[in-house]
Amino acid sequence: MTEKSILLVDDEATILKSISWLLKINKFNVTTAKNGHEALAHLQEKQYDLVITDLVMPQVDGIEVLKQARKRYPDIGVIILTGYAEVSSAVEALKQGADDYLQKPCDIVDLLNKANRSFEKQDLIARLRDRNEKLKSEISARKIIEKELEASRDNLEQKVNERTAELTSTVNKLRAALKTVRSKEEELAEKNRELCDVNAALSVMLKRRDKELGGIRGEIAAETEKLVTPLLKKAQCKLTGTARDYLETAQLNLMHIFSEQSPDSVLKLAHLAPRELQVIHYIRQNKSTKEIADLLGLSPRTVESYRENIREKIGIKNQKKSLKKFITSLH
Repeated sequence: MTEKSILLVDDEATILKSISWLLKINKFNVTTAKNGHEALAHLQEKQYDLVITDLVMPQVDGIEVLKQARKRYPDIGVIILTGYAEVSSAVEALKQGADDYLQKPCDIVDLLNKANRSFEKQDLIARLRDRNEKLKSEISARKIIEKELEASRDNLEQKVNERTAELTSTVNKLRAALKTVRSKEEELAEKNRELCDVNAALSVMLKRRDKELGGIRGEIAAETEKLVTPLLKKAQCKLTGTARDYLETAQLNLMHIFSEQSPDSVLKLAHLAPRELQVIHYIRQNKSTKEIADLLGLSPRTVESYRENIREKIGIKNQKKSLKKFITSLH
């Protein structure tokens, strides 16, 4: 909530300082003036929520401050501070429009109460003014509406009849559109049933094709095992060293072409790539990383990367287990 602003006017410095301090600690925004001339200057610069002014001051007294404040800001609150012998003058200030008066030295609680009453009065006046403006606006709007109703009264029945005819036409069109929509829905339902039948037939055909492909794969694998593998094994027996390893790798790759998964259950679940299966094959043959790199035409660093991938896929990456011993134990 915004702090209320107060202009405090008194030609006695002690009173001005003490009351100003008390108002500030009660969360008011206080501006001080040490005489009437200074107070009028402040009022010309900005509007305050409340003026608290001493009544008797030289040259420009509290009554003049009251009049000028009311003239410039009709709703501003004004409280007069008077001495004991100035009560009659304070009553005159009330007639001139002051909200209240207090005798000096004044009780701060009494001052705060009267200041708050002044604020409440201003808020009430503001609300009443807003309400009056709204009422005026509502009355003006009502008069305009009444004139419009009066002007349209003569042809109202004709407009109703025209509108009824339009609505009747619209209803008939909607009924026709609804009939068309229902017909389209029936057509779509029929097409959906046809599509379901086609999907079912395609599903059967795809399963049959997969089965046939599996049979073809098996036949090719069997023929390869029967006709090609024996020859490769014979050739392997007559070779030594690197040539023998290359031929063995070629044989392993050939079998992987016709095998969808590794024969080991753990390796099946690991979803190893063909190159990773080759690395595992040579690890089982007790080949070093450098030897595997030479056989596969890779760098030792790449082979090490494959070994790390294999450890991660078979679930022993962060375990102190030998990869060779683990793979060998799967046979």
